[in-house]
Amino acid sequence: MTDAVRDRAAVPLLHRPVAVHAWEDVVFAHWRRDPASLARLVPRGTRPDVVDGSAWVGLTAYVFRQTAIPPFPPSRRLGSMTEVTIEVPTIDTRGRRGIVYRTVDTGHVPAIVAANTLLGVPYTFAHVRASRRGDTLDHRSVRHPARAAHPVRWVRDVLRTRQPRTPRPRYDAVVRVTAGDVVDSPLAVDLTTRAGIHARHLAQTLFWQRQHAPLTIRSARLERLEGDLPAAVGVPGLFDHEPDSLLVVDGTTVRYAWGEVVR
Repeated sequence: MTDAVRDRAAVPLLHRPVAVHAWEDVVFAHWRRDPASLARLVPRGTRPDVVDGSAWVGLTAYVFRQTAIPPFPPSRRLGSMTEVTIEVPTIDTRGRRGIVYRTVDTGHVPAIVAANTLLGVPYTFAHVRASRRGDTLDHRSVRHPARAAHPVRWVRDVLRTRQPRTPRPRYDAVVRVTAGDVVDSPLAVDLTTRAGIHARHLAQTLFWQRQHAPLTIRSARLERLEGDLPAAVGVPGLFDHEPDSLLVVDGTTVRYAWGEVVR
């Protein structure tokens, strides 16, 4: 089973890549959930993927060191940013195993505009940063109180009224882990290796294919976890207990391409 899952993200892209990203210092934290409790959080044509007897909610945090938009060469300036996500592993009616992002928090405004407008991926403005000392990785995200709900609408309202909108709750997330030994369990591979992204866009469910080499996955020990970001995206209380799976990937290169309309 592990070999088949590991090869999932190595399937040749059906179309030319639209973006290529170098990821570093990736943290995967996952919690078990009942599938029925997550059904309302995923788009039509998909359902929560059951892995090892459970559906899952994940927090993933990582650093982009460079981005390429083919046919142009890679650029560190274009793609250097940190992202913190809350996501649900999914499976669609054709059996493709992907993820649904409930949010992708980042401070990279061009990425926010492009992802929301073109891809249907809910990027949200936040002050996000990452650091690493040896094997200890630290990721933090704090949403700006006024801009968090919708960055484009916030700018529009400021231009119209010359005053910012009423501040909203300030959602945040902090995760610090220390990476350990390499692991190769079926569960670890299945939670970290997904074939693409399922996204809602213009009343449709889209599938964006994702490709990367087999990952070298490491176990991790939790040092700190706090914040209320999950409450902003429909999974309150997620950080009330430690993750059921906690993993680290030091780095990989990820290629994205158009898949198709699911529904």
